[in-house]
Amino acid sequence: MADHHLKFALSAKARRAAVVFLFVFVLSYVFTSVSVWTTDSRFLTVSRFIRVYGHENLIRGTGYAPEQYRFGGFYLVENFFKYIPLKWYDVYNSNLSGLLTSEEAWTDEMQKNVDKFFPQDDREEMIGEVQRVIDETLESFFPGNALVQNLLRGMIDGLQWQSYLTNIEETLLTLGEMIPENIRNHLLEDSEETRLVNGYFTSRFFLFMILLTIIYFLCREFLNPVQSLFGVVLFAALVPIALQDFLQAETVLSLLLFSSMLLLTKRDGSRLILFLVTILCCTARTDHALFGALIYGLIHGTESLRRRQWSRALFSALLLIIPVVATALISGFLFPEAEYYVDLIQFEFNITHIWSWIFPSILLLLPIVFFSQIKHFEFYRKTWTWIPLFVGTNFVLGKTAEVRLFLPLVIYSIPLVIGGVIRSLEGEKNLANSREA
Repeated sequence: MADHHLKFALSAKARRAAVVFLFVFVLSYVFTSVSVWTTDSRFLTVSRFIRVYGHENLIRGTGYAPEQYRFGGFYLVENFFKYIPLKWYDVYNSNLSGLLTSEEAWTDEMQKNVDKFFPQDDREEMIGEVQRVIDETLESFFPGNALVQNLLRGMIDGLQWQSYLTNIEETLLTLGEMIPENIRNHLLEDSEETRLVNGYFTSRFFLFMILLTIIYFLCREFLNPVQSLFGVVLFAALVPIALQDFLQAETVLSLLLFSSMLLLTKRDGSRLILFLVTILCCTARTDHALFGALIYGLIHGTESLRRRQWSRALFSALLLIIPVVATALISGFLFPEAEYYVDLIQFEFNITHIWSWIFPSILLLLPIVFFSQIKHFEFYRKTWTWIPLFVGTNFVLGKTAEVRLFLPLVIYSIPLVIGGVIRSLEGEKNLANSREA
């Protein structure tokens, strides 16, 4: 009988793990694909060129600050993720690549589409307009001199420019052959440049999967499995508003490591692991590492001082020192030549730019509404004071319209929001019963 109950429990855990993995996988794939279409392809192939060019500079150590200081994500792509043979469908770049480089792409269906959106009559009309401009230009330069006008007109017609408008396929394929190789490679699916770009997408996919998994376990510290899964879905639903500027490769990596620090802090986990995670977080964003260490200090450092547990107090201080020292080492020794391409202080811009208020207000509306829920959770009662410092720092040093800056606060607040929603819909008694279950 005991074996039967054990097998049932294991089976239940396996089913729960399978459901969580299924949600995490689907949400991560959707998020990555959407980011490819909406952000990384916003300038078509130019976006890929910017990505590769910037990556090469960052790997050489000649990039601009602050991206150069956040080198962890770039080195992960360069040394690991770009070798994973996953391909991502960038519909816009793929279509453009076919039109410019492949005769096979010019199927009957494609020809029909071109004829529909650029009919032959419109092409003839455009040819007539161009011819009229040519005639007027020649007349203005050589008034009354028909011989010179006819001679130049014949030379221009000899270029057969009309065929470029009547035969779109030949025009685009010819244009594709004229593109310099270092740019043309960004159109080809099997080029080194495309493999590198796919490496960025692949890193985003896998790191986002790990991030969602950590968020689930963070929520499980406060909520039941269903509510925790709801927290994962909530975060995935909010992230798209941050896609406006997701070219920063460090974003998901730093969120993953910051969330790991939160989870280890809540569980009072291994100090060695927390120490290593803090160091890793400094390779993505030292400010996230600093605030993660501050949260640890607020709940464990202050308590250890009160109880005179000096070893833990010293460890809390060490965690706070690590990001400060890392910032000095990275900027002063590793990449001393890196220069900021934006102003360090952005406070005036944020005050006067309306979207610096609108976007953060929308993203943080749920955490603000349910902020009062901290009274129900000891962890939040002891650690919430980091929030004003975090928000203030980003208003002074960051462009707050880029709301990816506030995603750490969103992750921190998810259990509060879900707990507040459940209390509002079902009442406190039901929440307590579900947590015990």
